Amino acid sequence: MDDRQSDADKLSIRCPGCSQRFKVGPELMDRMVECGTCEHRFRVNDEVVVRQKRFYPGERRDRGLDQFSRIPKGRELATNFQTAHYVQEPIHTPVAGTSPLRLIFGLVAVTAVVLVLMLLAFGGKPGGMLDGATQSKRLMLAAFTAVIAWVFLLAANPGARIRATIGALLASGLLLSFPFLFTEGDTPKSQDSGNLVVNPVVPPERDEPHDPTYGALKKELGYEQVEREIERYKSSPELAGKSAAGIWLRGMQGYHRLQIRDYIIRSTGADPESHIYPRTPDYLMVVSGVSQDLSELARLCERFGEVKRVIDDLRVIEVAVDNESFKEGPLDKLTNRDNPSFYEMNRRELESIDLERGRNAVVRLADAEPKLYRKDIVARMLQLMKEGDVRMQDQICRALIVWAEPEDGSVPAVRAALAKLPPKGGEVPESMVKFLATSKDQEAIPLVDALWVADHNRWEELYGNFGPAIEDLVLSHFDKAAPSMKRSAARLLGKNGSAKSIPVLEAARAGADAELSVFIERAITAIQAR
Repeated sequence: MDDRQSDADKLSIRCPGCSQRFKVGPELMDRMVECGTCEHRFRVNDEVVVRQKRFYPGERRDRGLDQFSRIPKGRELATNFQTAHYVQEPIHTPVAGTSPLRLIFGLVAVTAVVLVLMLLAFGGKPGGMLDGATQSKRLMLAAFTAVIAWVFLLAANPGARIRATIGALLASGLLLSFPFLFTEGDTPKSQDSGNLVVNPVVPPERDEPHDPTYGALKKELGYEQVEREIERYKSSPELAGKSAAGIWLRGMQGYHRLQIRDYIIRSTGADPESHIYPRTPDYLMVVSGVSQDLSELARLCERFGEVKRVIDDLRVIEVAVDNESFKEGPLDKLTNRDNPSFYEMNRRELESIDLERGRNAVVRLADAEPKLYRKDIVARMLQLMKEGDVRMQDQICRALIVWAEPEDGSVPAVRAALAKLPPKGGEVPESMVKFLATSKDQEAIPLVDALWVADHNRWEELYGNFGPAIEDLVLSHFDKAAPSMKRSAARLLGKNGSAKSIPVLEAARAGADAELSVFIERAITAIQAR
Protein backbone atom coordinates (compact mmCIF):
# COMPACT_ATOMS: atom_id res chain seq x y z
CA MET A 1 0.00 0.00 0.00
CA ASP A 2 2.90 2.36 0.73
CA ASP A 3 4.53 1.66 -2.64
CA ARG A 4 1.32 2.34 -4.56
CA GLN A 5 0.82 5.56 -2.71
CA SER A 6 4.38 6.66 -3.31
CA ASP A 7 4.02 5.90 -7.05
CA ALA A 8 0.99 8.07 -7.19
CA ASP A 9 2.93 11.00 -5.77
CA LYS A 10 5.68 10.71 -8.39
CA LEU A 11 5.78 12.63 -11.64
CA SER A 12 5.70 10.88 -14.98
CA ILE A 13 8.15 12.50 -17.37
CA ARG A 14 9.24 11.83 -20.95
CA CYS A 15 12.80 12.25 -22.24
CA PRO A 16 12.84 14.80 -25.11
CA GLY A 17 15.66 12.87 -26.77
CA CYS A 18 14.42 9.25 -26.84
CA SER A 19 10.82 9.64 -25.58
CA GLN A 20 11.52 7.14 -22.80
CA ARG A 21 9.18 7.55 -19.85
CA PHE A 22 10.34 7.75 -16.26
CA LYS A 23 8.89 8.42 -12.87
CA VAL A 24 10.68 10.87 -10.59
CA GLY A 25 9.94 12.48 -7.32
CA PRO A 26 8.45 15.97 -7.11
CA GLU A 27 11.65 17.26 -5.50
CA LEU A 28 13.34 17.09 -8.95
CA MET A 29 10.99 19.69 -10.38
CA ASP A 30 12.96 22.47 -12.19
CA ARG A 31 16.21 20.53 -11.84
CA MET A 32 18.50 19.09 -14.47
CA VAL A 33 18.40 15.30 -14.91
CA GLU A 34 20.09 12.84 -17.26
CA CYS A 35 18.27 10.15 -19.20
CA GLY A 36 19.47 6.68 -18.30
CA THR A 37 18.83 5.44 -21.84
CA CYS A 38 20.27 8.04 -24.20
CA GLU A 39 22.22 10.10 -21.62
CA HIS A 40 20.39 13.27 -22.76
CA ARG A 41 20.26 16.03 -20.17
CA PHE A 42 17.11 18.07 -19.73
CA ARG A 43 15.28 20.07 -17.12
CA VAL A 44 12.21 18.68 -15.41
CA ASN A 45 9.35 21.16 -16.10
CA ASP A 46 5.84 21.16 -17.43
CA GLU A 47 7.07 20.50 -20.97
CA VAL A 48 8.40 17.06 -20.12
CA VAL A 49 5.79 16.12 -17.53
CA VAL A 50 3.18 13.78 -19.02
CA ARG A 51 -0.36 14.69 -18.10
CA GLN A 52 -2.91 11.87 -18.48
CA LYS A 53 -6.56 12.77 -18.60
CA ARG A 54 -8.89 10.50 -16.77
CA PHE A 55 -11.83 9.08 -18.65
CA TYR A 56 -14.75 6.91 -17.87
CA PRO A 57 -16.04 3.82 -19.69
CA GLY A 58 -17.94 4.71 -22.83
CA GLU A 59 -16.17 8.01 -23.39
CA ARG A 60 -13.61 6.51 -25.78
CA ARG A 61 -14.03 4.11 -28.64
CA ASP A 62 -11.23 1.59 -28.38
CA ARG A 63 -11.62 -2.08 -29.34
CA GLY A 64 -8.90 -3.01 -26.87
CA LEU A 65 -11.17 -1.86 -24.08
CA ASP A 66 -13.69 -4.55 -25.01
CA GLN A 67 -11.39 -7.19 -23.65
CA PHE A 68 -12.03 -6.01 -20.13
CA SER A 69 -15.18 -7.20 -18.42
CA ARG A 70 -17.81 -4.69 -17.56
CA ILE A 71 -20.10 -4.90 -14.61
CA PRO A 72 -22.86 -5.34 -15.35
CA LYS A 73 -22.50 -6.97 -18.79
CA GLY A 74 -24.70 -5.59 -21.42
CA ARG A 75 -25.25 -8.88 -23.26
CA GLU A 76 -23.92 -12.36 -23.46
CA LEU A 77 -21.73 -13.20 -26.40
CA ALA A 78 -22.57 -16.40 -28.13
CA THR A 79 -19.44 -18.48 -28.54
CA ASN A 80 -19.28 -21.77 -30.38
CA PHE A 81 -16.67 -24.25 -29.13
CA GLN A 82 -15.50 -27.22 -31.17
CA THR A 83 -14.60 -30.50 -29.50
CA ALA A 84 -10.89 -31.34 -29.74
CA HIS A 85 -10.04 -34.66 -31.39
CA TYR A 86 -6.87 -36.42 -30.21
CA VAL A 87 -4.88 -39.22 -31.84
CA GLN A 88 -5.14 -42.51 -29.97
CA GLU A 89 -2.16 -42.96 -27.62
CA PRO A 90 0.19 -45.77 -28.80
CA ILE A 91 0.59 -48.89 -26.66
CA HIS A 92 3.97 -48.91 -24.94
CA THR A 93 5.72 -52.04 -23.70
CA PRO A 94 6.09 -51.72 -19.90
CA VAL A 95 9.72 -51.22 -18.88
CA ALA A 96 10.69 -52.65 -15.49
CA GLY A 97 13.97 -53.76 -13.89
CA THR A 98 14.84 -57.42 -13.33
CA SER A 99 14.46 -58.58 -9.76
CA PRO A 100 17.66 -59.60 -7.90
CA LEU A 101 16.27 -63.09 -7.27
CA ARG A 102 15.84 -63.74 -10.99
CA LEU A 103 19.39 -62.51 -11.62
CA ILE A 104 20.68 -64.95 -8.99
CA PHE A 105 18.75 -67.82 -10.61
CA GLY A 106 20.25 -67.03 -14.01
CA LEU A 107 23.75 -66.71 -12.55
CA VAL A 108 23.41 -70.06 -10.76
CA ALA A 109 22.32 -71.80 -13.96
CA VAL A 110 25.17 -70.39 -16.08
CA THR A 111 27.79 -70.99 -13.37
CA ALA A 112 26.71 -74.61 -12.85
CA VAL A 113 26.89 -75.34 -16.57
CA VAL A 114 30.33 -73.74 -16.98
CA LEU A 115 31.82 -75.49 -13.93
CA VAL A 116 30.53 -78.91 -14.94
CA LEU A 117 31.77 -78.41 -18.51
CA MET A 118 35.25 -77.59 -17.18
CA LEU A 119 35.08 -80.58 -14.84
CA LEU A 120 34.12 -82.92 -17.69
CA ALA A 121 36.89 -81.50 -19.87
CA PHE A 122 39.78 -81.47 -17.39
CA GLY A 123 38.67 -83.59 -14.42
CA GLY A 124 39.78 -86.84 -16.02
CA LYS A 125 43.50 -86.05 -15.78
CA PRO A 126 45.59 -88.15 -13.37
CA GLY A 127 44.56 -87.25 -9.85
CA GLY A 128 41.56 -85.25 -11.07
CA MET A 129 38.07 -85.40 -9.59
CA LEU A 130 36.82 -87.60 -12.42
CA ASP A 131 39.91 -89.76 -12.71
CA GLY A 132 38.50 -93.31 -12.86
CA ALA A 133 34.86 -92.21 -13.30
CA THR A 134 33.15 -94.21 -16.05
CA GLN A 135 31.38 -92.63 -19.00
CA SER A 136 27.95 -93.54 -17.64
CA LYS A 137 28.64 -91.69 -14.41
CA ARG A 138 29.81 -88.65 -16.34
CA LEU A 139 26.62 -88.73 -18.41
CA MET A 140 24.57 -88.87 -15.22
CA LEU A 141 26.41 -85.81 -13.92
CA ALA A 142 25.82 -83.98 -17.21
CA ALA A 143 22.10 -84.89 -17.30
CA PHE A 144 21.56 -83.82 -13.70
CA THR A 145 23.27 -80.49 -14.36
CA ALA A 146 21.13 -79.98 -17.51
CA VAL A 147 17.91 -80.45 -15.51
CA ILE A 148 19.07 -78.07 -12.79
CA ALA A 149 20.06 -75.46 -15.40
CA TRP A 150 16.66 -75.76 -17.14
CA VAL A 151 14.76 -75.25 -13.86
CA PHE A 152 16.81 -72.21 -12.87
CA LEU A 153 16.60 -70.67 -16.36
CA LEU A 154 12.80 -70.96 -16.31
CA ALA A 155 12.73 -69.36 -12.86
CA ALA A 156 14.95 -66.53 -14.10
CA ASN A 157 12.83 -65.88 -17.22
CA PRO A 158 9.13 -66.39 -16.35
CA GLY A 159 8.06 -64.12 -19.21
CA ALA A 160 10.28 -65.74 -21.83
CA ARG A 161 9.89 -69.45 -21.29
CA ILE A 162 10.56 -70.33 -24.91
CA ARG A 163 13.87 -68.51 -24.88
CA ALA A 164 14.80 -70.11 -21.55
CA THR A 165 13.95 -73.56 -22.92
CA ILE A 166 16.10 -72.99 -26.01
CA GLY A 167 19.02 -71.95 -23.80
CA ALA A 168 18.51 -75.04 -21.60
CA LEU A 169 18.50 -77.29 -24.68
CA LEU A 170 21.77 -75.77 -25.92
CA ALA A 171 23.38 -76.24 -22.48
CA SER A 172 22.09 -79.83 -22.36
CA GLY A 173 23.61 -80.58 -25.76
CA LEU A 174 26.99 -79.29 -24.62
CA LEU A 175 26.86 -81.16 -21.33
CA LEU A 176 25.84 -84.49 -22.85
CA SER A 177 28.44 -84.27 -25.62
CA PHE A 178 31.45 -83.62 -23.38
CA PRO A 179 31.61 -87.19 -21.91
CA PHE A 180 32.02 -88.46 -25.49
CA LEU A 181 34.56 -85.78 -26.48
CA PHE A 182 36.76 -86.00 -23.37
CA THR A 183 37.34 -89.62 -22.42
CA GLU A 184 40.59 -89.31 -20.46
CA GLY A 185 40.54 -91.21 -17.17
CA ASP A 186 37.20 -92.96 -17.79
CA THR A 187 38.69 -96.37 -17.05
CA PRO A 188 37.07 -97.80 -13.89
CA LYS A 189 39.38 -97.48 -10.92
CA SER A 190 39.00 -98.09 -7.25
CA GLN A 191 37.45 -95.40 -5.17
CA ASP A 192 38.96 -94.00 -1.99
CA SER A 193 37.07 -95.41 0.94
CA GLY A 194 37.70 -92.28 3.00
CA ASN A 195 36.90 -94.02 6.27
CA LEU A 196 38.96 -93.87 9.39
CA VAL A 197 39.36 -97.63 9.86
CA VAL A 198 42.85 -98.93 9.24
CA ASN A 199 42.71 -101.53 6.49
CA PRO A 200 44.43 -104.71 7.65
CA VAL A 201 47.47 -105.63 5.60
CA VAL A 202 47.07 -109.24 4.55
CA PRO A 203 49.70 -110.33 2.04
CA PRO A 204 47.68 -111.80 -0.84
CA GLU A 205 48.62 -114.97 -2.55
CA ARG A 206 50.79 -114.28 -5.54
CA ASP A 207 51.34 -116.21 -8.68
CA GLU A 208 54.84 -114.84 -9.23
CA PRO A 209 56.56 -118.23 -9.08
CA HIS A 210 54.28 -119.53 -11.87
CA ASP A 211 54.00 -116.22 -13.76
CA PRO A 212 57.37 -114.55 -14.42
CA THR A 213 55.63 -111.53 -15.97
CA TYR A 214 53.77 -110.68 -12.72
CA GLY A 215 50.47 -110.46 -14.62
CA ALA A 216 48.16 -110.68 -11.63
CA LEU A 217 50.23 -108.24 -9.60
CA LYS A 218 50.34 -105.73 -12.46
CA LYS A 219 46.58 -105.94 -12.83
CA GLU A 220 46.00 -105.39 -9.12
CA LEU A 221 48.45 -102.49 -9.00
CA GLY A 222 47.26 -100.77 -12.15
CA TYR A 223 50.89 -100.94 -13.23
CA GLU A 224 50.37 -98.94 -16.45
CA GLN A 225 51.34 -95.60 -14.87
CA VAL A 226 54.63 -96.97 -13.50
CA GLU A 227 55.49 -98.73 -16.74
CA ARG A 228 54.76 -95.64 -18.80
CA GLU A 229 57.01 -93.47 -16.60
CA ILE A 230 59.86 -96.00 -16.73
CA GLU A 231 59.68 -96.13 -20.54
CA ARG A 232 59.66 -92.35 -20.75
CA TYR A 233 62.94 -92.08 -18.83
CA LYS A 234 64.51 -94.90 -20.84
CA SER A 235 63.66 -93.30 -24.18
CA SER A 236 64.86 -89.77 -23.27
CA PRO A 237 68.66 -89.30 -23.42
CA GLU A 238 68.39 -85.98 -21.61
CA LEU A 239 66.89 -87.84 -18.62
CA ALA A 240 69.78 -90.28 -18.31
CA GLY A 241 70.64 -91.26 -14.76
CA LYS A 242 67.04 -90.94 -13.57
CA SER A 243 64.12 -93.31 -13.62
CA ALA A 244 60.73 -93.95 -12.05
CA ALA A 245 59.54 -96.31 -9.33
CA GLY A 246 56.31 -97.35 -7.68
CA ILE A 247 55.54 -97.45 -3.96
CA TRP A 248 52.63 -99.71 -3.08
CA LEU A 249 51.14 -98.16 0.08
CA ARG A 250 49.22 -100.93 1.82
CA GLY A 251 46.61 -100.00 4.43
CA MET A 252 47.22 -96.25 4.22
CA GLN A 253 44.46 -93.91 5.28
CA GLY A 254 43.67 -91.47 2.49
CA TYR A 255 44.34 -88.25 4.35
CA HIS A 256 48.00 -89.20 4.95
CA ARG A 257 48.90 -89.37 1.27
CA LEU A 258 49.95 -85.71 0.93
CA GLN A 259 52.43 -86.04 3.80
CA ILE A 260 53.96 -89.17 2.27
CA ARG A 261 54.13 -87.61 -1.18
CA ASP A 262 55.84 -84.45 0.10
CA TYR A 263 58.27 -86.50 2.19
CA ILE A 264 59.32 -88.72 -0.75
CA ILE A 265 59.74 -85.75 -3.08
CA ARG A 266 61.67 -83.79 -0.45
CA SER A 267 63.97 -86.67 0.47
CA THR A 268 64.72 -87.99 -3.03
CA GLY A 269 64.59 -84.82 -5.11
CA ALA A 270 61.95 -86.47 -7.32
CA ASP A 271 59.79 -84.67 -9.84
CA PRO A 272 57.10 -82.60 -8.06
CA GLU A 273 54.55 -84.10 -10.45
CA SER A 274 54.90 -87.50 -8.76
CA HIS A 275 51.39 -88.62 -7.92
CA ILE A 276 49.52 -91.08 -5.69
CA TYR A 277 46.74 -93.12 -7.32
CA PRO A 278 43.96 -94.88 -5.36
CA ARG A 279 43.85 -98.67 -5.53
CA THR A 280 41.17 -100.40 -3.45
CA PRO A 281 41.87 -100.55 -0.58
CA ASP A 282 45.43 -99.28 -1.04
CA TYR A 283 47.37 -96.62 -2.97
CA LEU A 284 50.13 -96.59 -5.57
CA MET A 285 52.60 -93.72 -5.69
CA VAL A 286 54.45 -93.24 -8.98
CA VAL A 287 57.74 -91.54 -8.12
CA SER A 288 59.20 -89.85 -11.21
CA GLY A 289 62.75 -88.62 -11.71
CA VAL A 290 64.54 -90.45 -8.89
CA SER A 291 68.25 -91.20 -9.08
CA GLN A 292 68.39 -93.43 -5.99
CA ASP A 293 68.25 -97.20 -6.25
CA LEU A 294 65.33 -99.15 -4.80
CA SER A 295 67.19 -100.12 -1.63
CA GLU A 296 67.78 -96.49 -0.66
CA LEU A 297 64.19 -95.61 -1.55
CA ALA A 298 63.02 -98.52 0.60
CA ARG A 299 65.09 -97.24 3.52
CA LEU A 300 63.24 -93.91 3.28
CA CYS A 301 59.90 -95.74 3.33
CA GLU A 302 60.78 -97.32 6.69
CA ARG A 303 60.07 -93.95 8.29
CA PHE A 304 56.30 -94.38 7.86
CA GLY A 305 55.83 -98.15 7.67
CA GLU A 306 57.26 -101.62 7.23
CA VAL A 307 58.80 -102.56 3.89
CA LYS A 308 57.32 -105.92 2.96
CA ARG A 309 59.32 -106.54 -0.18
CA VAL A 310 61.21 -104.89 -3.03
CA ILE A 311 60.36 -106.12 -6.54
CA ASP A 312 63.37 -105.15 -8.66
CA ASP A 313 61.89 -106.44 -11.93
CA LEU A 314 58.95 -104.04 -11.65
CA ARG A 315 60.76 -101.32 -9.66
CA VAL A 316 58.00 -101.50 -7.04
CA ILE A 317 58.30 -101.35 -3.26
CA GLU A 318 55.52 -102.77 -1.09
CA VAL A 319 55.09 -100.91 2.22
CA ALA A 320 52.65 -101.61 5.05
CA VAL A 321 51.89 -98.10 6.26
CA ASP A 322 51.79 -97.48 10.00
CA ASN A 323 48.99 -94.95 10.37
CA GLU A 324 49.74 -94.52 14.08
CA SER A 325 53.02 -92.81 13.18
CA PHE A 326 51.07 -89.85 11.79
CA LYS A 327 49.35 -89.10 15.10
CA GLU A 328 50.84 -86.29 17.18
CA GLY A 329 51.55 -87.02 20.82
CA PRO A 330 49.63 -85.50 23.74
CA LEU A 331 50.35 -81.80 24.00
CA ASP A 332 50.62 -81.84 27.79
CA LYS A 333 53.47 -84.36 27.64
CA LEU A 334 55.18 -82.61 24.73
CA THR A 335 55.38 -79.26 26.52
CA ASN A 336 55.93 -80.29 30.16
CA ARG A 337 59.69 -80.68 30.76
CA ASP A 338 59.09 -82.26 34.15
CA ASN A 339 57.09 -85.08 32.61
CA PRO A 340 59.16 -88.28 32.28
CA SER A 341 57.88 -88.70 28.70
CA PHE A 342 58.95 -85.23 27.55
CA TYR A 343 62.18 -86.31 25.82
CA GLU A 344 60.76 -89.57 24.47
CA MET A 345 57.68 -87.91 23.00
CA ASN A 346 59.63 -85.09 21.37
CA ARG A 347 62.15 -87.55 19.95
CA ARG A 348 59.26 -89.36 18.28
CA GLU A 349 58.00 -86.05 16.93
CA LEU A 350 61.41 -85.45 15.35
CA GLU A 351 61.12 -88.81 13.60
CA SER A 352 57.84 -87.80 11.97
CA ILE A 353 57.84 -87.20 8.22
CA ASP A 354 55.73 -84.09 8.83
CA LEU A 355 58.15 -81.14 8.86
CA GLU A 356 55.80 -78.99 10.91
CA ARG A 357 55.73 -81.52 13.74
CA GLY A 358 59.52 -81.76 13.60
CA ARG A 359 59.82 -77.98 13.68
CA ASN A 360 57.65 -77.73 16.79
CA ALA A 361 59.71 -80.44 18.52
CA VAL A 362 62.95 -78.58 17.73
CA VAL A 363 61.55 -75.38 19.25
CA ARG A 364 60.52 -77.22 22.42
CA LEU A 365 63.88 -78.96 22.79
CA ALA A 366 65.90 -75.78 22.18
CA ASP A 367 65.09 -74.51 25.67
CA ALA A 368 65.35 -77.88 27.42
CA GLU A 369 68.35 -79.32 29.19
CA PRO A 370 69.93 -82.19 27.19
CA LYS A 371 69.35 -85.05 29.59
CA LEU A 372 68.06 -88.00 27.54
CA TYR A 373 68.45 -89.26 23.96
CA ARG A 374 71.07 -86.61 23.23
CA LYS A 375 72.80 -88.45 20.39
CA ASP A 376 69.56 -89.58 18.77
CA ILE A 377 68.05 -86.11 18.95
CA VAL A 378 71.16 -84.42 17.50
CA ALA A 379 71.37 -87.01 14.70
CA ARG A 380 67.74 -86.38 13.75
CA MET A 381 68.21 -82.61 13.87
CA LEU A 382 71.10 -82.91 11.44
CA GLN A 383 68.85 -84.84 9.05
CA LEU A 384 66.21 -82.15 9.33
CA MET A 385 68.93 -79.60 8.58
CA LYS A 386 69.15 -81.08 5.07
CA GLU A 387 65.40 -81.45 4.58
CA GLY A 388 64.12 -78.18 6.04
CA ASP A 389 64.10 -74.62 4.82
CA VAL A 390 66.13 -71.65 6.13
CA ARG A 391 63.64 -71.02 8.93
CA MET A 392 63.97 -74.58 10.19
CA GLN A 393 67.76 -74.40 9.91
CA ASP A 394 67.71 -71.31 12.10
CA GLN A 395 65.66 -73.10 14.78
CA ILE A 396 67.84 -76.22 14.59
CA CYS A 397 71.04 -74.19 15.07
CA ARG A 398 69.50 -72.55 18.14
CA ALA A 399 68.86 -76.03 19.55
CA LEU A 400 72.31 -77.35 18.55
CA ILE A 401 74.00 -74.64 20.61
CA VAL A 402 72.54 -76.46 23.63
CA TRP A 403 72.44 -80.07 22.42
CA ALA A 404 75.53 -80.51 20.23
CA GLU A 405 78.64 -82.30 21.50
CA PRO A 406 82.20 -82.31 20.16
CA GLU A 407 82.82 -84.67 17.24
CA ASP A 408 79.12 -85.48 16.77
CA GLY A 409 79.06 -84.23 13.17
CA SER A 410 77.01 -81.13 13.86
CA VAL A 411 79.76 -78.62 12.97
CA PRO A 412 80.38 -80.02 9.44
CA ALA A 413 76.63 -80.25 8.85
CA VAL A 414 76.04 -76.62 9.83
CA ARG A 415 79.05 -75.50 7.81
CA ALA A 416 77.74 -77.34 4.73
CA ALA A 417 74.33 -75.70 5.17
CA LEU A 418 75.98 -72.28 5.48
CA ALA A 419 77.99 -72.85 2.29
CA LYS A 420 74.76 -73.34 0.32
CA LEU A 421 73.33 -69.96 1.38
CA PRO A 422 74.28 -66.78 -0.51
CA PRO A 423 76.27 -64.24 1.54
CA LYS A 424 74.02 -61.43 0.32
CA GLY A 425 70.28 -61.10 0.65
CA GLY A 426 69.85 -61.45 4.42
CA GLU A 427 68.80 -65.12 4.32
CA VAL A 428 71.64 -66.45 6.49
CA PRO A 429 70.43 -67.16 10.06
CA GLU A 430 72.55 -65.56 12.76
CA SER A 431 72.16 -68.65 14.92
CA MET A 432 74.05 -70.66 12.30
CA VAL A 433 77.08 -68.33 12.46
CA LYS A 434 76.79 -68.12 16.23
CA PHE A 435 76.97 -71.91 16.52
CA LEU A 436 80.08 -72.08 14.32
CA ALA A 437 81.70 -69.22 16.25
CA THR A 438 80.97 -70.96 19.55
CA SER A 439 82.58 -74.11 18.16
CA LYS A 440 85.57 -72.07 16.86
CA ASP A 441 85.31 -73.81 13.51
CA GLN A 442 88.36 -72.63 11.53
CA GLU A 443 87.05 -73.99 8.22
CA ALA A 444 83.99 -71.77 8.42
CA ILE A 445 86.05 -68.55 8.72
CA PRO A 446 86.19 -67.89 4.93
CA LEU A 447 82.42 -68.28 4.74
CA VAL A 448 81.82 -65.87 7.60
CA ASP A 449 84.46 -63.51 6.17
CA ALA A 450 82.37 -63.27 2.99
CA LEU A 451 79.34 -62.44 5.11
CA TRP A 452 81.30 -59.75 6.94
CA VAL A 453 82.47 -58.17 3.67
CA ALA A 454 78.87 -58.12 2.39
CA ASP A 455 77.41 -56.61 5.60
CA HIS A 456 80.09 -55.73 8.17
CA ASN A 457 77.65 -53.99 10.51
CA ARG A 458 75.58 -57.15 10.98
CA TRP A 459 78.33 -59.76 11.20
CA GLU A 460 81.14 -57.90 12.97
CA GLU A 461 80.42 -59.17 16.48
CA LEU A 462 79.92 -62.81 15.45
CA TYR A 463 82.95 -62.67 13.16
CA GLY A 464 85.09 -61.43 16.00
CA ASN A 465 84.09 -64.42 18.14
CA PHE A 466 86.16 -66.74 15.90
CA GLY A 467 89.33 -65.43 17.55
CA PRO A 468 92.83 -64.58 16.24
CA ALA A 469 92.41 -66.86 13.21
CA ILE A 470 90.52 -64.09 11.37
CA GLU A 471 93.46 -61.64 11.49
CA ASP A 472 94.97 -62.47 8.08
CA LEU A 473 91.68 -62.20 6.24
CA VAL A 474 90.79 -58.92 7.93
CA LEU A 475 94.20 -57.45 7.02
CA SER A 476 93.74 -58.51 3.39
CA HIS A 477 90.64 -56.30 3.12
CA PHE A 478 91.97 -53.32 5.08
CA ASP A 479 93.70 -51.28 2.34
CA LYS A 480 90.83 -51.38 -0.19
CA ALA A 481 87.99 -51.16 2.32
CA ALA A 482 85.60 -48.24 2.62
CA PRO A 483 85.95 -45.96 5.68
CA SER A 484 83.02 -47.63 7.49
CA MET A 485 84.48 -51.09 6.85
CA LYS A 486 87.94 -49.90 8.00
CA ARG A 487 86.42 -48.84 11.30
CA SER A 488 84.91 -52.34 11.65
CA ALA A 489 88.24 -53.93 10.71
CA ALA A 490 90.06 -51.77 13.28
CA ARG A 491 87.69 -52.96 15.99
CA LEU A 492 88.18 -56.60 14.95
CA LEU A 493 91.99 -56.21 14.94
CA GLY A 494 91.86 -54.51 18.30
CA LYS A 495 90.05 -57.59 19.63
CA ASN A 496 91.97 -60.36 17.84
CA GLY A 497 95.01 -58.77 16.18
CA SER A 498 98.70 -59.38 16.88
CA ALA A 499 101.92 -57.42 16.40
CA LYS A 500 101.82 -57.85 12.60
CA SER A 501 98.65 -55.74 12.47
CA ILE A 502 100.35 -52.67 14.00
CA PRO A 503 102.26 -51.56 10.83
CA VAL A 504 99.08 -51.78 8.76
CA LEU A 505 97.14 -49.77 11.32
CA GLU A 506 99.83 -47.11 11.64
CA ALA A 507 100.05 -46.74 7.87
CA ALA A 508 96.28 -46.25 7.66
CA ARG A 509 96.27 -43.69 10.48
CA ALA A 510 98.16 -41.13 8.39
CA GLY A 511 95.28 -40.31 6.01
CA ALA A 512 92.38 -41.37 8.22
CA ASP A 513 89.57 -39.13 9.43
CA ALA A 514 89.12 -38.26 13.08
CA GLU A 515 86.72 -41.12 13.86
CA LEU A 516 88.82 -43.77 12.14
CA SER A 517 91.96 -42.43 13.84
CA VAL A 518 90.33 -42.98 17.23
CA PHE A 519 89.50 -46.64 16.40
CA ILE A 520 93.02 -47.24 15.03
CA GLU A 521 94.58 -45.75 18.14
CA ARG A 522 92.43 -47.95 20.37
CA ALA A 523 93.28 -51.05 18.32
CA ILE A 524 97.02 -50.37 18.54
CA THR A 525 96.77 -49.79 22.30
CA ALA A 526 94.83 -53.06 22.78
CA ILE A 527 97.35 -55.05 20.67
CA GLN A 528 100.33 -53.60 22.54
CA ALA A 529 98.64 -54.37 25.85
CA ARG A 530 98.37 -58.05 24.89
